[in-house]
Amino acid sequence: MSSTTNPLSAPVDQRGFTLIEVLVTLLILSIGLLGLAGMIGQSLKFNQGGYTRSQGTFLAYEIIDAMRADAGNAVNYAAAYDSALHVCPVDVSNKPRSIQAGDNLVNATLGCWHQRVAAELPGGTATIVNNPGGGNTLEYEITMQWYDRADNANVSQTWTVEIS
Repeated sequence: MSSTTNPLSAPVDQRGFTLIEVLVTLLILSIGLLGLAGMIGQSLKFNQGGYTRSQGTFLAYEIIDAMRADAGNAVNYAAAYDSALHVCPVDVSNKPRSIQAGDNLVNATLGCWHQRVAAELPGGTATIVNNPGGGNTLEYEITMQWYDRADNANVSQTWTVEIS
Protein backbone atom coordinates (compact mmCIF):
# COMPACT_ATOMS: atom_id res chain seq x y z
CA MET A 1 0.00 0.00 0.00
CA SER A 2 1.33 3.26 -0.97
CA SER A 3 0.41 6.29 0.95
CA THR A 4 -0.35 9.45 -0.90
CA THR A 5 0.18 12.79 0.64
CA ASN A 6 -1.79 15.86 -0.14
CA PRO A 7 0.59 18.52 -1.50
CA LEU A 8 -1.53 21.28 0.10
CA SER A 9 -1.40 19.94 3.63
CA ALA A 10 1.28 21.15 5.99
CA PRO A 11 3.73 18.76 7.51
CA VAL A 12 2.67 17.42 10.87
CA ASP A 13 5.28 19.39 12.83
CA GLN A 14 4.18 22.74 11.32
CA ARG A 15 0.44 22.61 11.93
CA GLY A 16 -0.92 25.61 13.90
CA PHE A 17 2.24 27.69 13.43
CA THR A 18 0.56 29.99 10.90
CA LEU A 19 -2.28 30.69 13.32
CA ILE A 20 0.20 31.81 15.99
CA GLU A 21 1.89 34.11 13.47
CA VAL A 22 -1.48 35.68 12.59
CA LEU A 23 -2.36 36.21 16.27
CA VAL A 24 1.00 37.87 16.99
CA THR A 25 0.57 40.09 13.93
CA LEU A 26 -2.91 41.11 15.09
CA LEU A 27 -1.58 41.89 18.56
CA ILE A 28 1.19 44.11 17.17
CA LEU A 29 -1.24 45.83 14.79
CA SER A 30 -3.78 46.48 17.56
CA ILE A 31 -1.08 48.00 19.81
CA GLY A 32 -0.02 50.24 16.93
CA LEU A 33 -3.62 51.34 16.31
CA LEU A 34 -4.08 52.13 20.00
CA GLY A 35 -0.95 54.28 19.89
CA LEU A 36 -2.23 56.05 16.78
CA ALA A 37 -5.58 56.74 18.47
CA GLY A 38 -3.74 58.21 21.47
CA MET A 39 -1.67 60.45 19.20
CA ILE A 40 -4.81 61.71 17.45
CA GLY A 41 -6.43 62.44 20.82
CA GLN A 42 -3.40 64.44 21.96
CA SER A 43 -3.32 66.27 18.64
CA LEU A 44 -6.95 67.34 19.03
CA LYS A 45 -6.29 68.46 22.59
CA PHE A 46 -3.32 70.61 21.59
CA ASN A 47 -5.15 71.92 18.53
CA GLN A 48 -8.03 73.18 20.69
CA GLY A 49 -5.62 74.81 23.13
CA GLY A 50 -3.78 76.49 20.27
CA TYR A 51 -7.03 77.72 18.76
CA THR A 52 -8.11 79.28 22.06
CA ARG A 53 -4.70 80.93 22.50
CA SER A 54 -4.96 82.32 18.95
CA GLN A 55 -8.40 83.74 19.70
CA GLY A 56 -6.97 85.42 22.79
CA THR A 57 -4.15 86.91 20.73
CA PHE A 58 -6.56 88.20 18.08
CA LEU A 59 -8.72 89.82 20.76
CA ALA A 60 -5.70 91.41 22.45
CA TYR A 61 -4.48 92.90 19.19
CA GLU A 62 -7.99 94.12 18.45
CA ILE A 63 -8.06 96.27 21.60
CA ILE A 64 -4.43 97.34 21.08
CA ASP A 65 -5.36 98.60 17.59
CA ALA A 66 -8.37 100.43 19.00
CA MET A 67 -6.17 102.07 21.63
CA ARG A 68 -3.61 103.13 19.02
CA ALA A 69 -6.34 104.53 16.77
CA ASP A 70 -7.69 106.58 19.69
CA ALA A 71 -4.31 107.38 21.28
CA GLY A 72 -5.60 110.58 22.90
CA ASN A 73 -8.02 108.52 24.99
CA ALA A 74 -5.80 105.46 25.44
CA VAL A 75 -5.51 106.06 29.18
CA ASN A 76 -9.31 105.70 29.46
CA TYR A 77 -9.10 102.12 28.17
CA ALA A 78 -7.17 101.19 31.31
CA ALA A 79 -10.10 102.10 33.59
CA ALA A 80 -11.61 99.23 35.53
CA TYR A 81 -14.19 97.38 33.47
CA ASP A 82 -17.75 98.14 34.56
CA SER A 83 -20.46 96.22 32.71
CA ALA A 84 -23.01 98.94 33.52
CA LEU A 85 -20.80 101.71 32.14
CA HIS A 86 -19.13 99.92 29.24
CA VAL A 87 -22.14 98.86 27.20
CA CYS A 88 -21.79 97.46 23.71
CA PRO A 89 -24.27 99.17 21.36
CA VAL A 90 -25.17 95.79 19.80
CA ASP A 91 -24.95 92.12 20.58
CA VAL A 92 -21.61 90.99 19.16
CA SER A 93 -23.23 87.92 17.61
CA ASN A 94 -25.02 90.29 15.21
CA LYS A 95 -23.31 92.51 12.68
CA PRO A 96 -22.18 95.52 14.72
CA ARG A 97 -23.36 98.93 13.72
CA SER A 98 -21.00 101.87 13.68
CA ILE A 99 -20.66 103.98 16.82
CA GLN A 100 -23.34 106.66 16.81
CA ALA A 101 -22.98 110.30 17.85
CA GLY A 102 -24.47 109.71 21.32
CA ASP A 103 -22.17 106.78 22.11
CA ASN A 104 -18.99 107.18 24.11
CA LEU A 105 -16.32 105.62 21.88
CA VAL A 106 -14.18 104.23 24.71
CA ASN A 107 -17.14 102.81 26.65
CA ALA A 108 -18.69 101.27 23.54
CA THR A 109 -15.38 99.79 22.36
CA LEU A 110 -14.58 98.33 25.78
CA GLY A 111 -18.12 97.00 26.17
CA CYS A 112 -18.04 95.23 22.81
CA TRP A 113 -14.53 93.94 23.40
CA HIS A 114 -15.26 92.52 26.86
CA GLN A 115 -18.44 90.96 25.51
CA ARG A 116 -16.42 89.27 22.74
CA VAL A 117 -13.77 88.09 25.24
CA ALA A 118 -16.49 86.45 27.34
CA ALA A 119 -18.17 84.94 24.26
CA GLU A 120 -15.10 83.63 22.42
CA LEU A 121 -12.92 82.40 25.27
CA PRO A 122 -14.20 79.81 27.75
CA GLY A 123 -14.48 81.65 31.06
CA GLY A 124 -12.70 84.59 29.42
CA THR A 125 -11.85 87.75 31.34
CA ALA A 126 -9.52 90.62 30.54
CA THR A 127 -7.87 93.58 32.23
CA ILE A 128 -5.99 96.59 30.87
CA VAL A 129 -3.47 98.25 33.19
CA ASN A 130 -1.59 101.50 32.61
CA ASN A 131 2.08 101.36 33.58
CA PRO A 132 3.47 104.90 33.54
CA GLY A 133 6.51 105.08 31.31
CA GLY A 134 9.02 107.80 30.78
CA GLY A 135 8.45 110.76 28.48
CA ASN A 136 5.50 110.81 26.13
CA THR A 137 5.16 107.04 26.03
CA LEU A 138 2.52 105.15 27.99
CA GLU A 139 2.85 101.43 28.53
CA TYR A 140 -0.21 99.22 28.84
CA GLU A 141 -0.52 95.60 29.88
CA ILE A 142 -3.44 93.63 28.51
CA THR A 143 -3.93 90.45 30.52
CA MET A 144 -6.43 87.84 29.43
CA GLN A 145 -7.46 84.74 31.31
CA TRP A 146 -9.51 81.78 30.16
CA TYR A 147 -10.17 78.19 31.11
CA ASP A 148 -8.27 75.56 29.13
CA ARG A 149 -10.42 72.45 29.05
CA ALA A 150 -7.60 70.25 27.80
CA ASP A 151 -5.33 71.03 30.76
CA ASN A 152 -8.24 71.54 33.17
CA ALA A 153 -6.63 74.79 34.33
CA ASN A 154 -6.86 78.55 33.92
CA VAL A 155 -4.49 80.11 31.40
CA SER A 156 -3.22 83.68 31.63
CA GLN A 157 -1.43 85.58 28.90
CA THR A 158 -0.15 89.17 28.98
CA TRP A 159 0.66 91.54 26.13
CA THR A 160 2.58 94.78 26.67
CA VAL A 161 2.20 97.72 24.31
CA GLU A 162 3.63 101.23 24.25
CA ILE A 163 1.45 104.02 22.89
CA SER A 164 2.85 107.49 22.40
